[in-house]
Amino acid sequence: MKPAPHRIVASVACAAGLALAVAPTPAGLSPEILPTAGVVVLCIGLWATAVLPEYFTSIVFFFLAVTVTGAAPEVVFAGFYSTAAWLVFGGLIIAASVQTTGLGARIATAAVGYFGRSYRGFLWRIVLTAGLMGFIMPSNMGRVLVMLPIFLSMGERLGFGPGSTGRTGITLAVAAGSIFPSFGILTAAVPNVVLLGAAESIHGIQITYGEYFLMNFPVISTVNLLALPFLIAALFPAQLQPAPTPARGAPWTAVERNLLLILVVALALWVTDHWHRVSPAWIALGAGILCLLPRVGCMPPASLTGKVNLGPWLFICGIVGMGSVVVHSGLGDLLAGWLLARLPMEPGHDLSNLASMSAVGMLISIVTTVPGEPVIAATLARDISAVTGWSVATVLLTQAVNWSMVPFPYELPPMVVASRMAGMRAVQATRLLLALTALAWVVTLPLQFVWLRHLGYFAG
Repeated sequence: MKPAPHRIVASVACAAGLALAVAPTPAGLSPEILPTAGVVVLCIGLWATAVLPEYFTSIVFFFLAVTVTGAAPEVVFAGFYSTAAWLVFGGLIIAASVQTTGLGARIATAAVGYFGRSYRGFLWRIVLTAGLMGFIMPSNMGRVLVMLPIFLSMGERLGFGPGSTGRTGITLAVAAGSIFPSFGILTAAVPNVVLLGAAESIHGIQITYGEYFLMNFPVISTVNLLALPFLIAALFPAQLQPAPTPARGAPWTAVERNLLLILVVALALWVTDHWHRVSPAWIALGAGILCLLPRVGCMPPASLTGKVNLGPWLFICGIVGMGSVVVHSGLGDLLAGWLLARLPMEPGHDLSNLASMSAVGMLISIVTTVPGEPVIAATLARDISAVTGWSVATVLLTQAVNWSMVPFPYELPPMVVASRMAGMRAVQATRLLLALTALAWVVTLPLQFVWLRHLGYFAG
């Protein structure tokens, strides 16, 4: 039996990483650069192919970074100090609470009674529900896991059985609706959170929920919310069978009301963080603590070790730690010099600069997957700032448009999980992703440029 392609890629990455780590250092380079490059290549290969769980690859990174690169522990473990890690930690508790209490299922089920009963209308309900859930459930993977079984079950009642184009459309509406609109909400997706941590650990820049939302949601999220139902319906057409009347929901429970109150307060604090200056991470962590408090919360404290999946937390810590090691070793400066020498960037050419950055981000994501791209981009931000004349913060905050340019499903772990849960072939997801990539280049990128120039980030 031939080994699977992803295992071949992982093996090649591991071999290349080990070769770099033990290779003699060329003249003019610091002795830390090649070992660091070796560890980065090996770990990115493992993360990109997922032959090992992402959290386990993070543990491998911690070990190799300390023993092979010679980096100081405070550099290697910088991810644990970052606000991104604690935003994810609190978000995981919130996500588990939404799933355990049934609040997520209640919201998803309630959505079936609106926007008519056409196939496209059903897709609208799914995409809008998934997008709005990004405000109260800070985990796109969690949203997929909560909503996909619910909507697949509804789809079967509407005539969409296994293997049907309607089932494929529902799967893609849940997955893409949970992923792409969330790129405009700081707390709602892994790449956003990784960017938050990398900006802080590498550049000492704190990104606020409000500024990020204002820059990215009006164009990136809105374009995806509007386009997804039309693209999915066009690529995977289907007809609804006569739909049954939605069942009346069960009465609200006390824990659901408590959780809803916690989420409303957390959302209000996230939206107003520009005024009170409390990081979204500490708001998420505080909300998570309230979810676990006896009598006040909605889960017992023991749920932290039983129902909360801490794997994504370790993954974020590893990704942010890798960016810190890359910067401190000098590898980031070396990579920046090589890359910037080949990019058509210069001050005053803001649209072409943004397009060049987006092309680079798209190519990086193909190698690192989307969650890993912000770390590499953050290591280049200061040099790109010098070339373009933009502030470092502007360079960092314009990365979000890159994440809509994703041609392959493996780059988005929630898409892979949704495909496996629904028994959908990767080529079907690829068709939608290629259409979304084209849309991002033709529509989203130009509109985002106009919007950011209107906000004053670019010259008029």
